[in-house]
Amino acid sequence: MNCASIGCPALRPEAFTAAQLDAQLDDQTRRFLRDRTRNRYVAGDDLLLLSPIFNWYAGDFETGWRGSESVAAFVALYADAIGADPALAARLKADDVEIDYLDYDWALNAK
Repeated sequence: MNCASIGCPALRPEAFTAAQLDAQLDDQTRRFLRDRTRNRYVAGDDLLLLSPIFNWYAGDFETGWRGSESVAAFVALYADAIGADPALAARLKADDVEIDYLDYDWALNAK
């Protein structure tokens, strides 16, 4: 499901399937984190700006999945997608990065 607003993650060009679900979800997460309109690290401010989805559903990202116990630690699992170097990735994993959340774009996606 997708809410059809611009702030939502993009839809996949294929259906999710049981056989490929883990790989598809991993790929979808990477795609979403790579989208600099929704998620980005501002080095000069040492600030991680994330989609408010990570704030609204923080509990889902703090479940210990693959060792993540915070939103920052979850993002560290995909450090390459956010463009993090190894030092920033380690800081994310240690939950030692300031996070702020971007405004959500509720406009409907016209596509």
